[in-house]
Amino acid sequence: MKNSRLSGTGIRRGKAAAIAAAILAVAVIAATTSPAAAKIRCKGIFQVTKNGLISRPYCQDREIARVARSYGWRVSDADVSNNALKKVRICRALGGDTRLKGACGAYGPHTFR
Repeated sequence: MKNSRLSGTGIRRGKAAAIAAAILAVAVIAATTSPAAAKIRCKGIFQVTKNGLISRPYCQDREIARVARSYGWRVSDADVSNNALKKVRICRALGGDTRLKGACGAYGPHTFR
């Protein structure tokens, strides 16, 4: 009887060691995977995907902010994304720039009289 008990604890210890190793492996994978890999990449007003370029409002707002900063405006990407009036003001003032033709759309200076 003593021998059967010892062999049972050996199996339990083996299972516990396997579970601990699996948990450790998951923790290592989670620690080495960077969240930056999921970052949205833009090329102008388009989002870069594995299937090609897609026109996205996020990338358009980033482009508007980038062009505004090139003119000396102090504006962040979040300012343009979160404040629609700021986007309209920038597009009205700088909408003649060819880099903003697709991003500003109906907010450009040529649409208002």
